Amino acid sequence: MKTDCMKKKIFAVDIDGTITENGGGRIHLDALEALRRLTNMGHDVIYVTGRSSVEAYLLSVFGGTRKIAVGENGGCIAFDADDTLLLEILKNVILHLN
Repeated sequence: MKTDCMKKKIFAVDIDGTITENGGGRIHLDALEALRRLTNMGHDVIYVTGRSSVEAYLLSVFGGTRKIAVGENGGCIAFDADDTLLLEILKNVILHLN
């Protein structure tokens, strides 16, 4: 439940070693539940990982959090399974415009 006095926050969360169980790479369900609770309170939870942005995006879909993910160590943002932004291309466009 979101209250009027609470400011919306964005939580950038790593996957491996942060919300995964030690050793097996399985998602720790208590951690996922806590992230889902933040989402239900009106905050955004965005996965930021060295993994593929699509993997992180799928975790957001099945995990019940904000459907956006940053992957490949910050090099790619997934807005949908078929909609990604490669940041190197964006950087080159910006440099070309300047």
